[in-house]
Amino acid sequence: MKKQSTSLIPLTDLKQRREAHVLEGKEIRIKISRTNEFKLGRTISIDFEEASSLESIVAVDVSTVKIGVSRLGEVHAIRGSTVLKERGAVKINRTRPMIVLGGISDSQVSFELEEQLKSISSIRNSLMLLDGDLNEMMNVSGPLGLSHFLTSACNTLISVSKGFVDPFIRLPEDFDVSPFIGEILNGRSPREYLVRLKPGSPLLKVEAYPEVELEEISSLLASLILIDGVDYGYTEALRIAHIYSKILPVEVLTLKCVLQKKFGIEVLREIDNRKMLLGGFWS
Repeated sequence: MKKQSTSLIPLTDLKQRREAHVLEGKEIRIKISRTNEFKLGRTISIDFEEASSLESIVAVDVSTVKIGVSRLGEVHAIRGSTVLKERGAVKINRTRPMIVLGGISDSQVSFELEEQLKSISSIRNSLMLLDGDLNEMMNVSGPLGLSHFLTSACNTLISVSKGFVDPFIRLPEDFDVSPFIGEILNGRSPREYLVRLKPGSPLLKVEAYPEVELEEISSLLASLILIDGVDYGYTEALRIAHIYSKILPVEVLTLKCVLQKKFGIEVLREIDNRKMLLGGFWS
């Protein structure tokens, strides 16, 4: 029987030849996909003298964590928190972790978001802050959830995306020394803006609902900076909401014990087959 050929290199050979030249320049391949170049429209400085009057600032965040696996499938936990800044006082509402058996879904995130909205249902004429992408959250919350809360209470929502990083954006020198906001012309919605809340801090992408003019959202952000503070270039209310929504490792252990003792469900650490099968080359 003819021996089957293989293209795999034994790991022992790699160790023996690690000092040898393995990759040559002519062996490198490159493929460039056509992407939309980032386009920045009208840009203005955030003027604190034009700050709008806000009665309160509300920040909401929802966190999820994977606890492990059980005979019923994956086990997750989810929790939300709300921070209300009003008349110089700070109030924090945090729900108990909710255990989810099976994969985490939009419905569970929506449920927790709705629970947070209930705690601030009486708030009027406020600025509401959410961590993440507004388009995704609008889809998750359903037609009668987040949008209904905003329109019925005359509140304005601003979502903040921390993951927006483009080191190749070139800005006018004037905006290196002052907070600014600029229109993103080729975003997924006409509500997207590029923002820097503090000189030297990272760039953020924000979205507003309902859709407002550039000057109006600039006025809202000026009030946010004055009332809430942005010591790290990020709103303090959202920082607090994120911290209180996090599910800590000690809480994960507690949830595992509760599932075992109260419900007879054993939760084990998930086994990563890639690490087992590929060893040091798993990543």
